[in-house]
Amino acid sequence: MNDRMTCLLCPAGCELEVEEEGGGLRVRGHECEKGREFAESEIRNPLRNLAASVPVRGTALRMVSVRLSGPVPRDRVFPILEAIAGLRPEAPVRRGQVLIADVLGTGVDVIATRTVPQE
Repeated sequence: MNDRMTCLLCPAGCELEVEEEGGGLRVRGHECEKGREFAESEIRNPLRNLAASVPVRGTALRMVSVRLSGPVPRDRVFPILEAIAGLRPEAPVRRGQVLIADVLGTGVDVIATRTVPQE
């Protein structure tokens, strides 16, 4: 298995080459240790973080932005987005408020990223 990817962990944006070698991974092209760790994570257990917006009831401000409290497995992204799409919190919403605790059993919460006052 040979794979090419761009590291996203620092501004250098190293172009990485990853190949399987003797049960492990060989990573080339990284300028720092973060690049090797990034490549291994992307191959073995890719994680993603999400941000979205959802409608808020009871306020002139129609939407509130939300994000996850941590990364989730890549294969859970679309099911989590479906759960987020069903959110319709009632104002007021506080920044940092948990809107869905332990979303889909991932151990990660969906939280509001801004305050939306009640009308």
